[in-house]
Amino acid sequence: MRAAVIILSWNGADHLADCLDSVQGQRNNNALTVVVDNGSEDDSVAIARQHNDVQVIENRRNLGFAAGMNVGIRWLRSLVQLPNVVVLLNQDTIVAPDWLHNLIEPLAHDQQIAAVGCKIYYPDGKTLQHAGGWLDPARALSYHFGHQERDEGQYDQPRDVEYVTGASMALRMSALDEVGLLDEGYSPAYFEEVDLCWRLRRSGYRVHYTPGATLRHVESSSIRDPVARNTLAHRNRLRYIYKTFPFERIRVDFMTAERLRLASLPHSLERRILRRAYLEGILRREEWLTARAAFYPISDDEAEQLRHICIELRAAAGNHI
Repeated sequence: MRAAVIILSWNGADHLADCLDSVQGQRNNNALTVVVDNGSEDDSVAIARQHNDVQVIENRRNLGFAAGMNVGIRWLRSLVQLPNVVVLLNQDTIVAPDWLHNLIEPLAHDQQIAAVGCKIYYPDGKTLQHAGGWLDPARALSYHFGHQERDEGQYDQPRDVEYVTGASMALRMSALDEVGLLDEGYSPAYFEEVDLCWRLRRSGYRVHYTPGATLRHVESSSIRDPVARNTLAHRNRLRYIYKTFPFERIRVDFMTAERLRLASLPHSLERRILRRAYLEGILRREEWLTARAAFYPISDDEAEQLRHICIELRAAAGNHI
């Protein structure tokens, strides 16, 4: 299969050279490598241009993960020889020599597989970070199988999963033509890959984890402030719920679970972070309803109830700043 690897860079000079070296060092590598730079203010672009056979696309500003990657995918679509597979890769990764071959192999053997993720380690190369992903069904909290476990072969079986992380995911281009690209409403980051995997599965495709493809990942090197990072993750979790959950699941399961979680967090930092995320939801609720309308019919009564979800939750979270 013809493959292209898109690496999204943003002020990643400390990591990008090692990432590119590992990608270009792949065994039997005929893939096109593309670096999409999101307006870096460091030497990221210069580092990328120092590597032979790398196509560099420069965005004037930081577009976030989804929009930045979409720039690269749209550029690939302009090529005479369109790749069958596009691989999205974070700049703070170092991939194993056989990573690419093993990552795209499931796509070559099963037409129903549209997204493939790999086994990801922390920088020590022993502690697992990701072996496929799943969501809490009530609150849509995202989890990785194997997270912070020592790898002892317990995740060495390939299998279908709910989602795979965007830090490294191979995507069938024809499936993207059908379901659309990454949703840029999750900008700057978090839950865009969960959303894409949901749309793929909704269209009858499978999302797959393959343990033979491995890499090491620093994780969260772009957003280092934990409060900002967690607020953003919760805001985009709420957007995902608005967009993808059936109405009764939001009204009953989600609201019950979310209120119970708030009740268990008096005067905590998490409670304050959630309160900030709910405010974001109040400000963005019309855009979120528009995103939902592409997948669910919305009655006037449902729309009005959905508009009040984050208002009710913010009130339940109290007045803590």
